[in-house]
Amino acid sequence: MKTSRLFITITGIACFIVLTSETTGVLDSSGKLGNAGGPGEQTCSSTGCHGSGNGSGTSGGLANNTGPGSITLTAVPAFVGNTYVPNQVYSITVNVTETGKNKFGFSCEFLDNSGNTNPSVNNSVGLVTITNSVTTRKGQPFGTARVYTTHQTNGGAVANSANFTFNWTAPASGTVNVYYDGAAVNNDALANALDNVYAHNFQLTVASATTTGIIENSKLSDVKIFPNPAKNILNFSYSVESDIHIDAKIVDIYGKIIVNAFSKNSTKGIQKESINISDLQTGLYFLILKGKDFIITEKIIIAN
Repeated sequence: MKTSRLFITITGIACFIVLTSETTGVLDSSGKLGNAGGPGEQTCSSTGCHGSGNGSGTSGGLANNTGPGSITLTAVPAFVGNTYVPNQVYSITVNVTETGKNKFGFSCEFLDNSGNTNPSVNNSVGLVTITNSVTTRKGQPFGTARVYTTHQTNGGAVANSANFTFNWTAPASGTVNVYYDGAAVNNDALANALDNVYAHNFQLTVASATTTGIIENSKLSDVKIFPNPAKNILNFSYSVESDIHIDAKIVDIYGKIIVNAFSKNSTKGIQKESINISDLQTGLYFLILKGKDFIITEKIIIAN
């Protein structure tokens, strides 16, 4: 994403880069580091850039999120209920879509909940791993600022919609704030009002327990799904130590609730349940069992 002017002063053998308009932004031919929309930052529509930034002497650019397109961030496994599993590796996909545009870019960051508003101070959390270096990269301005994931040069040079993928390993604890934005551009080599920018953010908290880390005193355990893949009917069983209340639901890979299966009291012993899934499309889903002191997530495959 193109940005404002860059002035270079050379003294002896030292080269000092002075950035105008944006704090910590690093201008290069790939995505701009520093404009993901986090505290103290701007987005791709910063002054002189895309959309309402009215770059290249243009005017009338649309405000963020008012164009005809969209941006989404999805995770596999899903961030069920906006929670994450500590140390879990998530496959992240950022999609930027707008019909008629033929080049796309994005920026994304995962920040702690410290309230830091200085992008030069690194309060990034978790670990980003690039899985497709042709389309996506990560960087840290000056080696001390926040860590950003963004597009490579021409990484989003496709028509109508582009996907950018990478892995994120969640931290061991703490609230995580996710910021991401993207630009849908017309590939005229100018950052201007004809481009549109989309930006969103959300917050993640730690899941109280999962099948990969059930808390020691959880009253529910030994979840078994059969068959898996399942067709028409999903059967599962679980063991209950003492009488508890359980909510059961099926969500898709985006964390959207597809089936609210039941909300009821379960008694001590082995319980068997069945869910009608005949209306669901073939694909990957998650069974969520939630109680007062636990959340258990089980991956299921539906083959209708």
